[in-house]
Amino acid sequence: MRGAKGNKQAIIAAGILDTVQVRIANIVKEINRDEEPLHKQAYVSVVQDVIEIQ
Repeated sequence: MRGAKGNKQAIIAAGILDTVQVRIANIVKEINRDEEPLHKQAYVSVVQDVIEIQ
């Protein structure tokens, strides 16, 4: 699947992940800064249609 639905096999690697929203394919994860700290050395991927930040 490509195009608007995107690639669910995508992986994001970031030195610092400082955002309030992450989108991979048609899956969106909202990040609440009050509940989740700033992510350093982050790896973002889709596992069972859920975005995981490690």
